[in-house]
Amino acid sequence: MPPNPPAAPAAAGDKKMIAGVAVVAVMLTGGRWLSHMQVGPLYIGDMLLAAAFLHALWWIPLSGKPHRRIHRPGSALALLLLVTVAHLLTVQGDLRTAARDAAPFVYAVIAYLAASGYQRAGAQGRNRTVRLLHIALVLHLAWVMVATLAPAFVATLPEVGRTRVFEIRTDFDVAVLAVLAGLSILRIRQGRIWLHTAVAAAALVTGLAQVNRAGLFSCCACVLVAILLRAGKGGRITPRAVLLSTTALLTVVVALPLSPAGQRLLALGTDTTATQEAVQNAHGTTRARLFAWERVVTYTLDDPVRTAVGVGFGPDFLQESNGDLPIGRGMGVRSPHNYLVTVFARLGVVGLVLVLSIVTSLLLITIRTIRRGPPDELTSLCVLLVISLLIVALLGVILESPFGAAPFFWAAGILLAGDRARRDPVHREPEPKTLVSSSRK
Repeated sequence: MPPNPPAAPAAAGDKKMIAGVAVVAVMLTGGRWLSHMQVGPLYIGDMLLAAAFLHALWWIPLSGKPHRRIHRPGSALALLLLVTVAHLLTVQGDLRTAARDAAPFVYAVIAYLAASGYQRAGAQGRNRTVRLLHIALVLHLAWVMVATLAPAFVATLPEVGRTRVFEIRTDFDVAVLAVLAGLSILRIRQGRIWLHTAVAAAALVTGLAQVNRAGLFSCCACVLVAILLRAGKGGRITPRAVLLSTTALLTVVVALPLSPAGQRLLALGTDTTATQEAVQNAHGTTRARLFAWERVVTYTLDDPVRTAVGVGFGPDFLQESNGDLPIGRGMGVRSPHNYLVTVFARLGVVGLVLVLSIVTSLLLITIRTIRRGPPDELTSLCVLLVISLLIVALLGVILESPFGAAPFFWAAGILLAGDRARRDPVHREPEPKTLVSSSRK
């Protein structure tokens, strides 16, 4: 066989990070409190997202790269954005409130930015993207540890909107800690074993110290997915993967009763290690959410139009359905703490089918990624982001908020477009170097 031709020198654009990463890095660093920073009516996430789109529109024509086929995230995401815009065009009430309700759905447009940037970026650009996000995750761990160990100090910090600097939003912040733990597990073989092990342990201990059951599920899922990504090989699960997964699960079972989140989880069953206060709080929260979900779903199904296309943006469906009664009127809560229920109420069956299609595609991509064996670090990070944020979104207000929607849809755009590029028989995306191969150099 003829020898392989020499590799061409990397183009200037190959070093550019994936578009939209600045938005994601900011949201992962500060979460809720940092996302509340604003200039006039514009929040920091809105400004960074607009800047990312303007930069992409300016850079692509000037990059000098030859034309190539760019795979999009898929028709379901495009239709979801179309339905969102259609509802916004029919708003007749308070436009400011409607825009606030629609903003997280509009943030799904970042998936197109990420998909295009991912396919245009070279290996150096993708590696720089991962490094920036890893720095953001470590900074997030640092301030959450400070807030956990010194709550009195946090109480003295300035307020930002309706929150405060370093104020922990337990469901989201624990989900981000879970992503860092999973990524650190994947990095253990790349050298500095004790450093990555210490970071993973610190992230898990800090996460388990928070009182949040959804975050606990995210921690378990990210650890398990990281082990499977690390140990899967050639379309099968190796004995090593089974051994490591079993060890991780046994460790969680032993540590569960010792953590506040574990106490709340055990309180739902008959476990005698949970305190009476934990039992009462856990059951009260569960009953309130189940009541809200039942009332919202019933309210949406009571009207054929609402069932088909939802109430749109602006109406407070949680109050109109009396789903907020267990929480209390006037608390400012506008979501039933379940993303799928929110989508059904806002966009009806049409929106729910589209979102379920996107979620199903992402889960199938995750399964295929595990079966292929260790992927590149960026793909692994995107899988962890999607899994972790999706879990807490089913039990909290995460994807209804820009700080959760931006990272989720950015990672989803990369996974959806990357999967389509790899499966394209004509313009097949070359497989990036895996974590294992890079660690052996």
